[in-house]
Amino acid sequence: MANKTTICSVVFLDIVEYSKKSVAEQIKLKDQFNALISLAIKNVPITDRIILDTGDGAAISFLGDPEDALLTAMKLREAVLSEQDIQFFLRIGINLGPVRLVQDINKQPNIIGDGINVAQRIMNFAEPNQILVSRSFFDVISCVTDEYAKLFEYQGSRTDKHVREHELYAVKNEIGQEDAFKASFKHTQQVEKKPKTPWWSNRDLLLKKVFPAAAILLILAAILVKTTREPGKQAIPEQPAPLAQNVAPAVVPKPAEANPENPIPAGTKPHSKTEERKAEAAPPKKTVSTESATLVFKIMPWGEVYVDGKMRGITPPLKSIKIKAGKHDIEIRNTTLPKHAKMVEIRPGERVIIEHQF
Repeated sequence: MANKTTICSVVFLDIVEYSKKSVAEQIKLKDQFNALISLAIKNVPITDRIILDTGDGAAISFLGDPEDALLTAMKLREAVLSEQDIQFFLRIGINLGPVRLVQDINKQPNIIGDGINVAQRIMNFAEPNQILVSRSFFDVISCVTDEYAKLFEYQGSRTDKHVREHELYAVKNEIGQEDAFKASFKHTQQVEKKPKTPWWSNRDLLLKKVFPAAAILLILAAILVKTTREPGKQAIPEQPAPLAQNVAPAVVPKPAEANPENPIPAGTKPHSKTEERKAEAAPPKKTVSTESATLVFKIMPWGEVYVDGKMRGITPPLKSIKIKAGKHDIEIRNTTLPKHAKMVEIRPGERVIIEHQF
């Protein structure tokens, strides 16, 4: 292959304002640039291309089909426009002309000649992220397919510093690229974009969505633990049996006074002194209180119920409790959130609804 003259397509690339960046930035930028080139030319056989590092860019010589040069340039421009990690711009020039294949000082393949020199001068006329091609390259590539011919827009004639004129054509942005890729004989897929930053490395996503969702899950887990803990560890609210309405008070008959004139009825045994003492010592029977009232709770999402400083349960599942009529201090607590306190005065048989949303 050495010392052989041939006609090939040359894509000359230049990173805009590369020399103005620090050495550390240049290293990161060049690594990213090389990765994008590797993706763009992966469908081109190694024997059909030679890549030269120019410091602030690269020169890629395509020894095979001219369409390899055009499609690679469009892929690179699309990849740079969609780059997220390190944003930069390229100037791209394409030429078709004679080059000579030689060996460099390290015995590696190298190219010299007018083909690569013209490609560099055409690249110098390009704007950031613009692809310019020479008249010789346009005449060949526009004859391959009609879709390729639609991609170009004539830019006129330019003169370089060596007083040499070049007729230039620009590859349009976006317009017709989809049809051009489909019409290609070799490249059936567009540029493989670099995978997006993983979600766990995206700071904005973590702050706006992941962390709030995790906090909500923790709160729900805490609620679930509190509502399902063991009954022995949970204060069971006192819930007396409901009172029957309109029940007449029990009438306790008074003991008959001893009356010597009224003898003991026949068939009745007289009480002994021991039985009388037991009757006096026995506690009086408790009567059902009619002085109670009902508290009904409608708390969202949940809360601990305190009545006069004493915990009566968690609502939900607790829906209501019975308390004595009168004034009571009611508090609804929910972990670290501000508590809901309320003084209620409730009458016998009354139902009072306590509503609150944390």
